[in-house]
Amino acid sequence: MTKYTAEYMLAQVKDNIDSTDPTLEALKLYPIPELKRDLSNYDRWERVLDFHLQYYGLDVLVECMKVEYLDGPGRDDFSTTDNWHRWQRHCLHAYSIIYSQAAKVIEEGCLANDWAPISHCPHDLFEAIRDYRQGVHNFN
Repeated sequence: MTKYTAEYMLAQVKDNIDSTDPTLEALKLYPIPELKRDLSNYDRWERVLDFHLQYYGLDVLVECMKVEYLDGPGRDDFSTTDNWHRWQRHCLHAYSIIYSQAAKVIEEGCLANDWAPISHCPHDLFEAIRDYRQGVHNFN
């Protein structure tokens, strides 16, 4: 069984992708659809979102950050301050990818239910959308 340490999760993230990387075309060819308010396109939205998170190596960070760390990794869980700062940037990047095409659902649905992503934790944001989907719309 994989131990999802902070350093392991950070090692999965791709740091060297820049705007000149020709493989970025893949993201343009498979754009994340806007999540509809009624969540009728949720499965497609999640599938494409997962593609984007995998592309950047952020999928493990989003899904597993709370497996080993109930409140997410902290500064002491990293070997260097630079790694801690890289982790924070990657968390914000993942958060922005998730939020980018789900803003209406988040603002009108999740936030209306007194949920507030103060920490900008991508794992918590994704879980809130999933919980909203389960609770409000009772999807499986």
